[in-house]
Amino acid sequence: MQVKPTRMELLRTKKKLKLAEKGHKLLKEKRDTLVMEFFSTLKEVKEVRAGIGGELGEAEDRLFMAEAHMGIQEIERVAQGLSGETKITFKSKNIMGVKVPEIDELEISPEWYSVISSSTYLEAAVNKYRALAPRILKLAELELKLKRLAEEIKATKRRVNSLEYITIPILEEIKKEVAFKLEERERENFTRLKKIKSKATANA
Repeated sequence: MQVKPTRMELLRTKKKLKLAEKGHKLLKEKRDTLVMEFFSTLKEVKEVRAGIGGELGEAEDRLFMAEAHMGIQEIERVAQGLSGETKITFKSKNIMGVKVPEIDELEISPEWYSVISSSTYLEAAVNKYRALAPRILKLAELELKLKRLAEEIKATKRRVNSLEYITIPILEEIKKEVAFKLEERERENFTRLKKIKSKATANA
């Protein structure tokens, strides 16, 4: 490793090493916080999934019954006459530099479809899906949050490892080498000065 054995280089290397160690510590703290948030969100995702799993199956069963009773084309025709609106607004939450979406407001119109030529089966299916909609959207929000957290954890781990196993060891090695060469130079200078002084004393 070619480095200039000067005091300026030693000071510069020490400063870089200190910054690298500080960055390493902060990134480790960030990684640990994100990992805790990830597992907390994962637990919430599992709870929401478990809560809607059975009900979603019921909604699908009701829709299959409506298809059997009305036919898929009739259901599509009714769907084209959907009435009412669904309003969703989002806000952004910052978790250690990671922006994740959060549902800020959700308004679902009480009237989802035209009742003309519909059936009790379809009405039951629509009502079930309508009741589940907020929790399905919440699940989508949590899963997106989980994905973004996982991506950031992976990127942060790479940076932590790069500092821990590459940058910091290299800087420590440079620091050690420069310090060694400076000490060696000082010893040589001391020996040279001692010889000069010895000759001067002998010639006096």
